[in-house]
Amino acid sequence: MSANFYVHIVESPSASELLNGETEGRALCSFLRIARIPFLYNLAVDKEQFGIAMKQRIVQGSRSLQAPPLLHLSAHGSEHGIQLTDQRNEGAYISWAQLSDYIRPIQQCFGPVGVCMSSCMGVHARRMAEIPWPEKVPIGWIVGTSTPIDLPDAALAFAVFYRRLQKGDTPDLIAAMRAASAVNDFSIEYGELTQQRYTGEILAAYDR
Repeated sequence: MSANFYVHIVESPSASELLNGETEGRALCSFLRIARIPFLYNLAVDKEQFGIAMKQRIVQGSRSLQAPPLLHLSAHGSEHGIQLTDQRNEGAYISWAQLSDYIRPIQQCFGPVGVCMSSCMGVHARRMAEIPWPEKVPIGWIVGTSTPIDLPDAALAFAVFYRRLQKGDTPDLIAAMRAASAVNDFSIEYGELTQQRYTGEILAAYDR
């Protein structure tokens, strides 16, 4: 059974995870290979490599695999954004606004793009859609958690997600992720709906 998408994995683990070979993205690759789900793995330890993975390599991946991308971002995360390998010691991070700038051209090229946030508090990436301009929303949807998550739980949950998606079994995707990982706050946020809710809240505030 083939998939009508390919998984574009961009991973930026901590230095200790690299040393110990504890990388969620690499573990996920093994499952995707068995399931015959097309994927392209990208290890991006700094902004330069992250930019290449999110620009040139995503175009190359779509052409060679002949499918649109589904983004899988595996990195340390917080409510403010994600953190690359070389940002860990200094406490820097890629903010949601900065991540939007990386993803928006992908959306413009391929249409509504799904983003799987394999990071702690990844569902906060919905803030990329909390903007006044619907045409600038960079995501079709995102999947993630609002709390910290362990690497084994993330790998297992997203393996289930991609397998169900490959089969076209979409109604219970989130429930299946929760059941497999025992992490009960996985959720999906849709870019268009999030943007509409955000502008509605702004208008309501003006009406008070």
